[in-house]
Amino acid sequence: MISDKQLAANRANALLSTGAVTEEGRKRSSMNALRHGITGQVTTMTDEDRAAHDKLSEALIKDLAPQGAMEIQLAQRIATDSWRLNRLSAIEDNLFALGQLQHGGDACPDVPQLDDALITAHVFAGTARPYPRNGRSQPSTLGQQLQLLTLYEQRINRAIQKNLAMLQSLQANRKAERETAMKEAAALLKLSEMKGLEYSPARDGFVFSNSQIHAAIDREQRLHRASTTDPGKFRPRKFHTAAA
Repeated sequence: MISDKQLAANRANALLSTGAVTEEGRKRSSMNALRHGITGQVTTMTDEDRAAHDKLSEALIKDLAPQGAMEIQLAQRIATDSWRLNRLSAIEDNLFALGQLQHGGDACPDVPQLDDALITAHVFAGTARPYPRNGRSQPSTLGQQLQLLTLYEQRINRAIQKNLAMLQSLQANRKAERETAMKEAAALLKLSEMKGLEYSPARDGFVFSNSQIHAAIDREQRLHRASTTDPGKFRPRKFHTAAA
């Protein structure tokens, strides 16, 4: 236990810790590192990018509905790569905008719209000054960067498709195994009830409750009746809504 004197000193030191004061310090503190709760990996983003990243990841993972560590890992990779793909798209737009800022007016100064179109085309093609005043055209790093972006996009797209296929395969197998297990549990429950015995699914290694098994049996019976019933034998009923 610390003394009163040490406690007072600690409180005084705490008052001196007011966070970033200089502009440089504020810039550093704006890039906050975060340990991801699922993967445990540390990533650094601005607060705005972090919020957008987390919102997209949560929405995609919810739609993918993974179960178990492997499915969650694949879903997380798909979400992360989707974020990277969106970021590459934004970088591509910004590169074209940068080309416009650096070389606007070089192609067709008298017609701004035509100048923009030509500059955009030449940035993509890889020339910095399509109509240079000195008569020489220099290679553009913007064009090279766009080519790299295209390569990265292709790789990320392939990774997304591969991970999505693996996830869907795992989920299909899991669903098939669950359906098989439910049919077996339903058969054993029916047998026990025919003998007047109480059935315990856990004893046979099932994770279903009796109420879940009964619900599955009821659904199966209704589906069977629906598939074997002739709709022509029934006259449609008219429902009237009571006036408020």
